[in-house]
Amino acid sequence: MSREKYISLEELVSQLGNNVRDLKVGKLSTEEIIEMHALSRNLYERITVLRYKAFETVSQNGGKGEDLINPGIDEESEKSQTDLISSIEEVTGTPPKKANLKVRSLAESLQSSPLNSIGEGLTILDRANFTSTLFSNDNIKFNDMLDIVDQCNNIKSAEKVFNSSIKTRGTSNEIEAALDSFYKRINRRFQS
Repeated sequence: MSREKYISLEELVSQLGNNVRDLKVGKLSTEEIIEMHALSRNLYERITVLRYKAFETVSQNGGKGEDLINPGIDEESEKSQTDLISSIEEVTGTPPKKANLKVRSLAESLQSSPLNSIGEGLTILDRANFTSTLFSNDNIKFNDMLDIVDQCNNIKSAEKVFNSSIKTRGTSNEIEAALDSFYKRINRRFQS
């Protein structure tokens, strides 16, 4: 669809009708489906603008525009509407496959990225939590442990150094959460 050429609403509807007919018989290519999507979006946007203009006109004339904003659906038109999933199944003969793609946020990506040093990116709150919960407020012991873990060659030796260094204090939930968080940091430090 050329963006420079204006296509009338009648022509848009006609082109969409032809595309739907071709889609039903399996003659629509990927590019033509993309084109069909662009045509339908163009039609939708233009009708939305027309609906807004109609509401604006009715409002300026003192009339009620509620019917334009939330038009009621009568029973006859509701019965004739087709479920999109059912339509896809009719055209292709198979139900659509559900994508199991999990889009990770930037924060999730950063939280799982490898660390160059076990202390890299520790916030003041993390440092205070680890020191108080896992090292009984012994800052020197905590910092020494960080240095020794960074010198380790693998995850097993790093966990061994960490386990031999800790002296926990706090509730079991606090200790468990701090241990879990620190083990995740060790795993991030020694990712391959």
